[in-house]
Amino acid sequence: MSIPQSICVGIELEFMVALQIPNSDAVTGETRWICPTTPEAFLGLVMGDYKDIEPSCIHKVCESIASSGVSVSCSLIPPSPSSPAQIPGTTILPLTDNSGHIRAWNNESVSGPVSKTDFWFIVPERHITRDCVSKSGMTPSNKYDWCGTELNSPILTHPEEFSQELPSLRKCLAAVQGDMVVGLNSGCGLHLHVNDAGSMQLETALRLASLVWLLEDSLLYRLCHPFRSTSPYSARISVESRIAMERGEPTVYGEGAALVEALGEVMRQLHWRKKVDRGLLEAMKRLWSENSLVSLGIALRKFDEGSLHTTTRCALVVSKYDTIEFRYPESTFDVDFIAGWADLVRHLYAVAMRPQAEFHRILCRVYELVTRDQMPGWSAMLGAIGFQGDVSRWHPHINEYGDTLSNLDKQGILPNIGQ
Repeated sequence: MSIPQSICVGIELEFMVALQIPNSDAVTGETRWICPTTPEAFLGLVMGDYKDIEPSCIHKVCESIASSGVSVSCSLIPPSPSSPAQIPGTTILPLTDNSGHIRAWNNESVSGPVSKTDFWFIVPERHITRDCVSKSGMTPSNKYDWCGTELNSPILTHPEEFSQELPSLRKCLAAVQGDMVVGLNSGCGLHLHVNDAGSMQLETALRLASLVWLLEDSLLYRLCHPFRSTSPYSARISVESRIAMERGEPTVYGEGAALVEALGEVMRQLHWRKKVDRGLLEAMKRLWSENSLVSLGIALRKFDEGSLHTTTRCALVVSKYDTIEFRYPESTFDVDFIAGWADLVRHLYAVAMRPQAEFHRILCRVYELVTRDQMPGWSAMLGAIGFQGDVSRWHPHINEYGDTLSNLDKQGILPNIGQ
């Protein structure tokens, strides 16, 4: 099944930048940049005030990426000063939504206004910084303190980005890893946004959620680190969402009714299987009763977080950008693995755009497989949805789950690829 070129992707990748511990000695053999700090900045880090560390980290990430020739930007830090500090090689550009200005590298020919999604965009990720301060077991190395950071791609639309396995992202991550001391932990996620030519129809989002509901355990979590299936940042929509937890069978019409009927027919044919559960039909009725992207987004949020605040989102999100956001995989600098995921989310979106009868056939085929006593392997599940990409891209990364990636909090510092 071919993927329409109009289906585009945006990538968010979380990682950590090393901070020098005040009055500590340099780490032997490490030549890459480490964010300098002071006793005052360290106190701010402990107290949750990051104003003395975030600008240096964010600007250095931008400078490293810019050195590879990629256009990159960040928010003004501090925001909207009357006369922003001059940084050689940067320009200050207004945003199209009048929300402020950004600082841009390699954008001398642009005078603005611009959108953040026009460039690679770097932001701080404070929940990761807080975890590194409060949970010592989540740091890649105790030789440094750590600052959470997020790399956001522009909207990737050019066919060569996908045919050549994300060459721009490869440049960005290679530049950062070769120039800076960086690391990852279990709190760092990889998020992929997908839609069609910058917009999304409600019907497509409903279809995609229906398909993902069946594929979470049979495919998506099997292409992630095992921890992601229990992480509070990547909860199942089929278990923890409001749709999953609430009760009731609203009446559905149109395609919702046709989808429920198609699944119901398959269930009648497979009624003797232990995994056939008519509760799925109730959930699909609740799902297909949502009448807007806004209400669907709310319905896919967590039903009840309990006392520990993490995020209200499950691993499949209807975002404010009119995208479906996949939050299943862990963060990584392995671009082959990321490219595999980018192809997969684009393919799933393409499946959701197929004619109704074809989509229902694929959905029912998936249901037949996931209700077998012995669930087929993930490569068979990829075949069931018609995925024709190179599945070998996932193997090297997944194979490390039993070795160097067995514990996402014990990965250590990412190696200097420039050596």
